[in-house]
Amino acid sequence: MRKLKALALIIILTAALSWAQNLENAGIDYTTALQKKGSERIAAFETYIKNYPDPGQNVFTKLAYYWLTVDYYNAKSYDRAIRNGEKAVQLGGMEPKLEAGVYLMLASANGASNNKDKALTWADKAAAFAKSHGLADIARNANSLKNELSGAPKQPARPLTSLEKIGQLYQAQKYADAISMFNSFGAADKNDEKIFEIYARSMMKAGRVDAALKEFGDAYAKSRKGINAERLANIYLAKAERDKKLLDNAIAYQLEAGLLYGKENNAKRRDALLTNAKYWLFEKYNYNAKIAKYNASVKPVKAPPSNDKAIKELQYKYDKLDRELQRKYPDVEMPGYEQDKLDAIQVEIDKLKKGAQAPANDPNAALAQELEKEKVRIEAEYKTLNDQARKRLGL
Repeated sequence: MRKLKALALIIILTAALSWAQNLENAGIDYTTALQKKGSERIAAFETYIKNYPDPGQNVFTKLAYYWLTVDYYNAKSYDRAIRNGEKAVQLGGMEPKLEAGVYLMLASANGASNNKDKALTWADKAAAFAKSHGLADIARNANSLKNELSGAPKQPARPLTSLEKIGQLYQAQKYADAISMFNSFGAADKNDEKIFEIYARSMMKAGRVDAALKEFGDAYAKSRKGINAERLANIYLAKAERDKKLLDNAIAYQLEAGLLYGKENNAKRRDALLTNAKYWLFEKYNYNAKIAKYNASVKPVKAPPSNDKAIKELQYKYDKLDRELQRKYPDVEMPGYEQDKLDAIQVEIDKLKKGAQAPANDPNAALAQELEKEKVRIEAEYKTLNDQARKRLGL
């Protein structure tokens, strides 16, 4: 019996029953790597790329190259930052802000490696790309780097914006300071989505889960957006590690996030969140572990011997006899006893075809049927939960 397959997280299976890579855990492995820091995260993403080398099948492979560029650059390992950055650019598919950031890091890394011409080329590209996509902070930094590389006098230092201030604290992993700074901001800065995003991440990194839950709950009540629902889902997932009952809350918010992302025309996040919701629903019932256990213990069933050769020989015999009879009785209906000869051969052919079926006493059949029934039940529950989420959101 064929092994059953657990539901995948994040990745939508498109066609293959046997992929070149095993993408079952690609989303989980990516998230796990992303949560690490420093050299541990570098090692995790290097391993990730070895395990999932084909970016055509797994979108997270492209992002792995992006994060390796960031981490090698921060570690001042500029040659490796350049190598991974160029690979990330070659693969494409990044969001504009990430792509502009890679151009800027390539410019800076080449400058630090005394590759002035390449540095200027990347700085020009970063400035032009950032300007065309409304990324003023990156465009400004790229132009400053161009001036520095070309020997132009430095412009007088300007005051940092609120976004830059809190962003610097977050990058330095000073999460408590970033939270304090956010609380000191006025209403205009607090309502800025980019600033609030950094604040949200700082709350999670600092382990202030309950406080974050209240903050993001209030934000979601004011603004029904996919990102706000996704934040709440992530908080409940973290809390569910201690109390599995909270998976219901996480799944509900993941569904709402996916549906809202769909409304916002963000197909990638929509598909990711809806797939995550289904994965965690299966996880709630321990179904994925059951599938893994089944696949590890399933006993192979010996395939029945093939009857193809015997069927082919009989078919040849049938066709030969049929031709002979057509020549023997060209203008009249052939006698019944002649037709009986053909029918007898056809009966043998049909019997051999039926005999090629799998044995009825398959030892895996009962458990496989039980797991399949549970899968159908869970998928029906998922559909119900999805419909309920749509109703709550008025979609």
